[in-house]
Amino acid sequence: MIGRPSPPRRQAPPAPMVSAAQRQREVARMLMRLDDMLKTCADLAAAARERVSVGGMGRYRKFSRKVRDFFSLAAVTQERLDAAPSEMEELIGPMTTALERLHARMVILFVEESLGFFNTFARVKALPIGTHETVGVEFRALMEIRKFLDDPLYDGERGQGLRKQTDRVAVLMRAVMDRCPPLPDFGDEPSIGPRGTVNKPLRPPRAAPPPAAGRAAEPRPLPQPNSQRPDPRLEVRQLSLDDED
Repeated sequence: MIGRPSPPRRQAPPAPMVSAAQRQREVARMLMRLDDMLKTCADLAAAARERVSVGGMGRYRKFSRKVRDFFSLAAVTQERLDAAPSEMEELIGPMTTALERLHARMVILFVEESLGFFNTFARVKALPIGTHETVGVEFRALMEIRKFLDDPLYDGERGQGLRKQTDRVAVLMRAVMDRCPPLPDFGDEPSIGPRGTVNKPLRPPRAAPPPAAGRAAEPRPLPQPNSQRPDPRLEVRQLSLDDED
């Protein structure tokens, strides 16, 4: 028997064409959003440095998350500029310059505020539980932002100073992590800590259950049919067209 033919596959509709005016407004909104995020990050960094010893790490993490959001949006903005229509040729250069300036301002803000924060945080006497893991997360984020300084944009004297400051922040972060032992690993398998070290679990891995001793269990007997005669109303009969009369 020949089955029904499969329906034709629907092709995805082509992406709508973006005019030069639409792309210009889109990129302009992104640049304005980046500028607002830059100001917000400055306020969050100031709040983190007000009382470093009391909840300062939590406020610093809010600052660093906002910084990462900034760089994510900056990457999307650069993609929009790279895909801009040819009619925007005269605006691509100025918009790219504005984006690079915002990007550089955020890198400078992040490095300088992080250095100021951890210069103080490293001298706090009583650090909260979990500081090792928390600072480890921020350490990885710092190393990702450190890669921006390899761009030729930071080849000058200011870029060299930022690289030295970033390395100083990394040293302070390691010193804080060395002061706080990592949290115990309550799992069954080893885990990788923030700095790449292997943490051994507190309890040994679960052993496979031993095979059941003795002979195999005998199969359960099947239920015996009821010796009583079944109710004729419950019997199943084969019907024919003659029964419909």
